[in-house]
Amino acid sequence: MIPASFRRLLPAAPPALLAVFDGAAAPLEPPIRSEIFGPQRFAPHGRSLGETHRAAGLRLRPGNFFPRLQSNMAALRAANRYIGVQAATGYDLSPAAEWLLDNFHLIEAQFKEIHEGMPSSYFRALPVLQDGPLAGLPRVYGVAWAFVAHTDGAFDEGLLTRFLCAYQETCELKLSEMWALPTTLRVVLIENLRRLAERVATNKAAREVANLCCDHLDTLRTRTLRQVLALLDRRGVGRVFLAQMAQRLQHAGAGSDSRPARHQEWLRVTLPDLGAVQMQQAADQAADNLSVSNAVTSLRAIGDADWPDIVARTSSLMRLMLTSTVFGEEDVTTRDQTLHHLEKLARRCGRSEVSVAQTLLAQMQATPAGDSILRVASHWLQGHGRPALMAALGIRQPMSDAWRSARCKLAMPAYLSTIAAGTAALVTWVLWHRSIDGPGAAEAIGLTVAGVALMLMPASEAVVALLNRLISESARPRHLPRLALAGGIPAEHRVMVVIPAMLTHAGAVTELAHRLRLHHLANPGAQGPVRPADRLGRCRHAAPRGMRPCSPGPWAQSKNSTGCTRRRRPSRPAFLSCTGPASSARPSSAGSAGNASAASWSSS
Repeated sequence: MIPASFRRLLPAAPPALLAVFDGAAAPLEPPIRSEIFGPQRFAPHGRSLGETHRAAGLRLRPGNFFPRLQSNMAALRAANRYIGVQAATGYDLSPAAEWLLDNFHLIEAQFKEIHEGMPSSYFRALPVLQDGPLAGLPRVYGVAWAFVAHTDGAFDEGLLTRFLCAYQETCELKLSEMWALPTTLRVVLIENLRRLAERVATNKAAREVANLCCDHLDTLRTRTLRQVLALLDRRGVGRVFLAQMAQRLQHAGAGSDSRPARHQEWLRVTLPDLGAVQMQQAADQAADNLSVSNAVTSLRAIGDADWPDIVARTSSLMRLMLTSTVFGEEDVTTRDQTLHHLEKLARRCGRSEVSVAQTLLAQMQATPAGDSILRVASHWLQGHGRPALMAALGIRQPMSDAWRSARCKLAMPAYLSTIAAGTAALVTWVLWHRSIDGPGAAEAIGLTVAGVALMLMPASEAVVALLNRLISESARPRHLPRLALAGGIPAEHRVMVVIPAMLTHAGAVTELAHRLRLHHLANPGAQGPVRPADRLGRCRHAAPRGMRPCSPGPWAQSKNSTGCTRRRRPSRPAFLSCTGPASSARPSSAGSAGNASAASWSSS
């Protein structure tokens, strides 16, 4: 409750100021701050923390992954409103308050990102701490809390890497926990900002109350000041209030009125160590300024960090899988698919992810040297080697895998049967609406048979179009496994891109040469040369029926006029990312490149 005298004293006070006197409000929580560790201290601390963390997977537990995220943002908004009112009024602000006021839009944006990228099903499966002050929260939350506490909220990628590697020497983190770490770090930083913002705003409000009390000492009794101090002590800012009053009254003389003197005497009794309190408050304010600036800067740095690289350097599972040469050369999307399948298998068999990965690598390395497909992880996780891998892990083949295998075997018969049944149903429906009666029934039957024969082709085409549309809309797309090839195609994977194409007139050579130059500039590389399917001189034999065979003479002249000779081409052949035949008079991009290749290499 708020004393009646202060209701009269502060009739126009903002809500944040009156909230300081709310007896139901909890005391201020200290910032997430502990002893600052350097690189030498972080490694031993990570190992000791991993030894003390006991975690287990608790399914279907209530609550969200992140504790009180909504209340954190509500407290931050309230503090920001009060600081904004103080700034608009003209009061001086501390550096921490200015940091919060200037960067609150960043905090709001981080809150939205956390809320949008926080699937409850994902975080509900994370291991949960069994004991300690963070019991009931995910283990990765405890890891993030320790890192923020011992760095004062400053994000250092090198320290984080060292800390995670040391932690996993005694306690292995799952891959899902590693990917949850960036979001968890943001949540812990917002928790720390909430505590710092409440501390800054409440201290500012306590000083404002002290100033108001000093301005109205004539109407305030010592008993009322004791009540106000008791209410402020519940919030943890009573000494801030006393220090501000003492600073205001230290130059006030006794004069003719004995009230200021009585108040000064009350302050000396209540706060005997004024100098020590003022020094401690100055040190706390400097520490809060640094913590707020570190937290705001770290929120930006976490978003800019290369987390795939951090996970690859710190995750035990990633480091083990990268011992496979094929896995190291795969694209990021293909790697993610492999790792997700490993996580699912680990959950099903009850083994660690590293143990499942070791079994997978053993299967991959036990294959003959000449069979390269067996050295690809996707073959064992999604392809024909999956039953053998599941048998090695001691997992019974689920009904879904059996149904998927049977569906693949019966796909073509089912497809053709559906087309036949649909065509027959469509033709039958047409015949059902045609009656054959009367004197000309014999002739009508003959016409009907002829009509049925003519209807089979268009009816089947309609059924095929409808069936293909249904399949394309219902089938879930999947990424095909692929290699990254960041440095181009290596020599051991040298390929030749053969493009079947057909030139139908001489005017296309100029366009084809231009397109070939574009393909060459866009796809430089020495291990993917482009070759035509046939030479220009054989075009006469390749001319389709009904089309006049073309002569290579005008083409050669057009080729020479465009300067598209082999000795004028760059030394590196063109590499195409996609190929395809072109049989029209206006060839496509891939076909144009192939025809230009024909014009280029035929001169030699």
